[in-house]
Amino acid sequence: MKKYKILGLLCLFMAFCSCTNNDDDVAALTQPTFTVTESAENPGVYSFENTTPNKEDFYSYWEFEVAGNKVADKAGAVEYKYKESGSKFVTLTMVSVGDALQTSQTIDVIVPVAEVIVTNPENLLLNGYLAEGDGDDFTNWSAYNGGDNIFATTDALIGGRAATISNSADADPWSVQFVSDAIETVVGEQYTVSFWGKGNGEVVRFSTKPDASAQYGPDYTLTSEWQQYTWTITANEAATNISLDMGKSAGTFVIDVIEVVKGDTAPALPSDTSLILNGGFEDGSGNDFTNWGKYNGGDFIVEETSDVLSGARAVKVSNSAAGDPWSVQFVSDAIETEIDAEYEVTLWAKGDPAVIRYSTKPDATAKYGPDYTITADWAKYTWTFVANEANTNISLDMGASAGTFIIDDLKVEKK
Repeated sequence: MKKYKILGLLCLFMAFCSCTNNDDDVAALTQPTFTVTESAENPGVYSFENTTPNKEDFYSYWEFEVAGNKVADKAGAVEYKYKESGSKFVTLTMVSVGDALQTSQTIDVIVPVAEVIVTNPENLLLNGYLAEGDGDDFTNWSAYNGGDNIFATTDALIGGRAATISNSADADPWSVQFVSDAIETVVGEQYTVSFWGKGNGEVVRFSTKPDASAQYGPDYTLTSEWQQYTWTITANEAATNISLDMGKSAGTFVIDVIEVVKGDTAPALPSDTSLILNGGFEDGSGNDFTNWGKYNGGDFIVEETSDVLSGARAVKVSNSAAGDPWSVQFVSDAIETEIDAEYEVTLWAKGDPAVIRYSTKPDATAKYGPDYTITADWAKYTWTFVANEANTNISLDMGASAGTFIIDDLKVEKK
């Protein structure tokens, strides 16, 4: 515990209390005390309560971070949410007419890192990996029929959560229907629908939303091991719901990783085999990104937390004017590469029609990719290069154009 003179606050408090000249009417300030309670329901949220006797007779305030904002005390507890783990220095200050006292504590804050599910960004379905939802409900999915037969399970292929279907008897395919929210589709364009499943010979089929314009896929018979099942359609509506019709067979089986992508080929199972560290830009705090350096134009490179492709963070670049490509450079830590081997770099971007390019580390041996012009919707940009060094940095040269855009999910894989 420490005692400090705080002249500015003392003057304020003396002015506030100038209405009395009787020392007997002024309560004596005692050393402040307080309690700290961690929330059991909300990680990172702590409650601080001033337990000093006669606290209502004094002006009191909290400081929850070193050099942080001052928060006035109030009746009951004051809540504060920490965004990062670490040792936090908390101070309670109380001011009387003739004195000011402080009490401080150090608390160890642990903010759990949210699990980031590896996804295929091409997937058009919301919650296609079934990780979101409560109980036996799945966000963005509805049980049109047979809802009592559909349960959540942790026997998942990815993401920790999948759907188990338990049918007591054979019935019509549509007697158990699991239907997605509608996705935007272009009439006449091809789309490939897929899911992964396992069971014991049960039959599942795809269809589009159950109405007069519905399309129906073939029957698929599940095996005892996880397997992908695919169906390609030509869209006949501008908004399409994907239905899994699963009531035909008695039995218990599991489905997971439901995807819809443009074209006639289903994607491989989502995985992160990228050689780049923190290519999803999730690690780091504020406008800093672990394993990435801002070689030039660092003030133009900030975090984006709302408009992201996946996870909780992306990178936003805001250029006030056009410049050289290298005037804004975002560079990865070096990765091990095999000389003369071929590597593929991909990232997703959206925003103003700005020009970006890939290059390897900015020195005499650097390699340069072509210019890519970003579009308003998320799109993937791919560059293939042959390594000429044993260690290679990937640079994003993004200063050529004025404008604002977002990048996410950068990967580097050996071909």
